[in-house]
Amino acid sequence: MKAMISARPWVSACLLSLFTVACGPSWHVVAKAVPNPFVNQRSFAVEPVHFEGVQIGEKSEAEYQASKDGDQQASWDEDKRAFAGEFGRELAEELPEVQFVSAPAPSPFVVRPVVTFVEPGFYAYVAARPSEVRMTLEIWGAGPQRLDVLQFRAVVPATMTNPSSGGRLRSAGEMLGAQVAEYLRTRVFPD
Repeated sequence: MKAMISARPWVSACLLSLFTVACGPSWHVVAKAVPNPFVNQRSFAVEPVHFEGVQIGEKSEAEYQASKDGDQQASWDEDKRAFAGEFGRELAEELPEVQFVSAPAPSPFVVRPVVTFVEPGFYAYVAARPSEVRMTLEIWGAGPQRLDVLQFRAVVPATMTNPSSGGRLRSAGEMLGAQVAEYLRTRVFPD
């Protein structure tokens, strides 16, 4: 019984540190404009999601596509479109007080989402690897002037209920849209 009691402070400290780490921001700031030019801005233009130069696992997108048949190549293109759709839908839903318009519509700021890495993952009943998507987000001002640059990451487990890489990619788009909305909220509506 004494060992259990003496372990409690250690366990509590570990849980608290885990909770603190898990509750931190879901992004990494590379560059941030100071002073904050986004305070109370209500309109952002959003470019289509960029996939140029994306790494698929350990391959370039061209190498990845070359290893696939025609149906698989078409499926990958559809998965990218679905990812972009989920990203945009979630961004708008999570931050309804801001209007997001398609670039090149006039707006003082342009949001440029760039997917840099995709691990499609797999699910094979006895083995699985989660899907992962990394995104760099750039926010540009007039000029053009790059104001903020951030890195985001979404990891989606491969499970019996989410076995397809396309389904996991859509989930990653939704997760990243929510993360970007959360970041923009901190810049548009600072405390």
